[in-house]
Amino acid sequence: MKNKQGFTLLEVLLAMSLLSIMAVMIFGSFRAVLDATTTAENALDELHLSDNILSQIEETLLSAVFFDSDPTRYTFLYEKGTGKPPNDLLSWVTRSKAFLPSDYPTREGLNRIELSVQDVDGEEGLAVRAYSSLLDPESPEAEAVEPWLISKRVKGLELYFYDLTEQDWVDEWERNNQLPVTLALKLYVESDQPDSDLNVYTLKVDIPVGKLSRETRRGRRRTRESQ
Repeated sequence: MKNKQGFTLLEVLLAMSLLSIMAVMIFGSFRAVLDATTTAENALDELHLSDNILSQIEETLLSAVFFDSDPTRYTFLYEKGTGKPPNDLLSWVTRSKAFLPSDYPTREGLNRIELSVQDVDGEEGLAVRAYSSLLDPESPEAEAVEPWLISKRVKGLELYFYDLTEQDWVDEWERNNQLPVTLALKLYVESDQPDSDLNVYTLKVDIPVGKLSRETRRGRRRTRESQ
């Protein structure tokens, strides 16, 4: 009769230890893959968000409107921010409906769009205001228009303008009754990763009516100088 031998307690404990180590290794690998997938998905979401916002800004700038019969109404307004990250403000008249809800009351007309990073109802982010181009930007009716958030993840907005006279980029715009011919815009976007720096996305736009407004301004200046 053969002797039947079972596993000793030491062998059972050793097998359980090996299984535990293998389970930890498998879980660790799975967790690393899952984290990498999540990070990649978040990065793609952030890139999509930034691309979408920049595309809307580009569309509204390309559709900027200027009429030399009333240049003050269609001027480009800019305020340099003092925050960190930068929180510049820009405003211009456009025929684009990119930022406007489908039921917006002035959607079908020309609107002055204003973009800035500000607090709206306790939440900070990139905000937009829009109102009819018939309103003076400093009128009570225009100032009464409430902003709405485009994205809470955009924490900064910065602009640069190409100065054709200086042949260089500048960060100030003080030319009344004129639109920039070329501008560069930066968005500072909050990452999903804790304690990480803001990601920066850039856009460069040549504004079609910028050249017209520049020629109009220079022509009027030459006219005044010749009088």
